[in-house]
Amino acid sequence: MKKYVCTLGLIIFTMSLLAQSKSHKLGLTFGGGSQKYNGDLGNGFTFKNEAWYGNFLLNAGYYLNKSFDVGVSGTIGDYGYCQSEAKRNKEVAFSERCPGCGSRLGNGNLNSRLITFGFNGKYKLANGYLLSSESAIKPYIYAGAGVNRIIDIMKMNCVREGVYFSLNAGVGVKYYISNRINIGYNLGFGYFTEDNLDNKVNYGRDMDMYMQNSLTLGVDLF
Repeated sequence: MKKYVCTLGLIIFTMSLLAQSKSHKLGLTFGGGSQKYNGDLGNGFTFKNEAWYGNFLLNAGYYLNKSFDVGVSGTIGDYGYCQSEAKRNKEVAFSERCPGCGSRLGNGNLNSRLITFGFNGKYKLANGYLLSSESAIKPYIYAGAGVNRIIDIMKMNCVREGVYFSLNAGVGVKYYISNRINIGYNLGFGYFTEDNLDNKVNYGRDMDMYMQNSLTLGVDLF
């Protein structure tokens, strides 16, 4: 066991000797955190929620120049919304209730699996213009588009399964603990281009959204 630990430590140490730059253009980021819903059922983009839904992410970024990267990303996790007691007991028309929530008075809940794949362009603030390119703290903003797969894992007919497209954007920051290893935080948003995944259309809001809060670990490769 000690042999494997020492070998892994040696690999990580060797990888940390060179920083991502025009000579080492590919970086991988792993992470995970919470995933929240905002849509016709209610606003889950708050600190206090009735339920917690998590996700895992993988991102590959490619260096273009000191200001811009391009990348692809994928996430998988639970996605949903659990109504408060007050909303749960507020009677609404039967046609507006979740088909799978039985005799509940409110609109119902959403429980599903969300798998996303996206493309993005990133603008790096530590580019020598706004912040020093030598800074260990490297904030960024990004935008792109995604393909999202919704799966009814609870089999309660409270979500409309299918493939949905989204417009994506977010902000984040990386802190380099060595030349090639970084830890960070990423806040991402996805805006669905359709409004039927929660079985509600134009009921209070135009489109559904998701928000992902993630802690990350990154490695710059070659």
